[in-house]
Amino acid sequence: MRKLAFTLLAGLCALPLAAQVTDWKTATKYNKNTAKEQLTKRFTHYVTFDTQSAENDKTPSTPGQLKLAKELVKELKKYGAQNVQLDKNGFVTALIPATSGRQAPTVAFIAHMDTALEASGQNVKPQVHKDYRGGDIVINAEQKMTINPQNSPQLARAYGHDIITASGGTLLGADDKTGIAVIMTLVQYLYDHPDFQHGPVKIAFTPDEETGLGIEHFNVPAFGADYAYTLDGSDWGELTNETFTAKAFKAVFTGNRAVHPGSAMNSAFADNILMGSDFHTLLPRQNRPETTSGRRGYIYVDTFNTQGDTTTVSGIVRAFTDEEMDALLAQINQAFQTVQSMHYKGKATLEITDQYRNFLEKIPPQQIALAQQAMRMEDIPPVLHAARGGTDGSTLSFMGLPTPDLFAGQFNMHSEREYADVDVMEGSLRTALRLVELWGVQSK
Repeated sequence: MRKLAFTLLAGLCALPLAAQVTDWKTATKYNKNTAKEQLTKRFTHYVTFDTQSAENDKTPSTPGQLKLAKELVKELKKYGAQNVQLDKNGFVTALIPATSGRQAPTVAFIAHMDTALEASGQNVKPQVHKDYRGGDIVINAEQKMTINPQNSPQLARAYGHDIITASGGTLLGADDKTGIAVIMTLVQYLYDHPDFQHGPVKIAFTPDEETGLGIEHFNVPAFGADYAYTLDGSDWGELTNETFTAKAFKAVFTGNRAVHPGSAMNSAFADNILMGSDFHTLLPRQNRPETTSGRRGYIYVDTFNTQGDTTTVSGIVRAFTDEEMDALLAQINQAFQTVQSMHYKGKATLEITDQYRNFLEKIPPQQIALAQQAMRMEDIPPVLHAARGGTDGSTLSFMGLPTPDLFAGQFNMHSEREYADVDVMEGSLRTALRLVELWGVQSK
């Protein structure tokens, strides 16, 4: 099947794409300012929904995600989408029917509704800072919270842009409500311009991307798309075609602290807290997150918990290649075995679990080339990006729907200094519309 997929797309890059499509902006009289107004209005509305996810066994994990999902269902129906559905797990899906008679592939655009766990998503009060002219943007004067080119380097390239922030004490929700706003504005644009010639387009809004537990419930065959793009990225031209491979580890150390410490010598006394501490200390510091960048992976302990005679040390491992992942796992195993030999009176177990995989091998090169072509046709230089994290596309690609990620104008994600750049969002919208047009002239 993989070979067949590549064969179907084999001629994609060789086609003189620009010669086969019309100038959609001229044909539809595209207006950048109108698009920015629509993006701003939508985005500042969506962020008022508290959709922060939670770590539990429910999908969606929080009720706020369903509230936003129902709002999006109404809006999709308003703008002519067909087969609009909200399933029991909180997935919103829809079809924008083709307007041309060509048998083109079905392309999808996907964004997630939930926001991160690192800061509150309640009572978000967005602030629109129009026509940025450099220097500080004040998020909260009382808290002395600002963003500027020093703590937010992209602002150095945002002169004249409209910037949206929260007001302090919360996330903004740019991750990924910028993507939702771009996709929904695309839906409206296609509705308002029925002369825009394109093939079938699918839309999906998904829950619980931040916990990584939502997308596994997505029914890819029923969705019916051939190719997809998530809109969950940052700066101009960013095109993510590669992610970390991700694993988790959990080391459980069991001691015997019932023995009085005054009588511990030559007894059954075993200190589970010390065992956990030694394990953490023995993990290589040169492979911690703060010592790595670019294409280097890392080991990170994110939870250290003690209850009575049991200490649990949990963490994550990230690497771009299988070889590096194997090397990092070997270091974890070596540290674990050393602790076992040092504390032979205690008991210990180590569990390694898969989370997601680098989806590079699952993305047809021609799908990336078409996204690059779309950006170039909008005078946006494409930048291939290897993400030091994962997206819903990581899982979807291994579920049979190749899904790289496109830029969507979100910055400082997972922090109270999060912001959205409306001008970059508008560039993302143009890129998505151009992709709709380009996919519409391909043969299925």
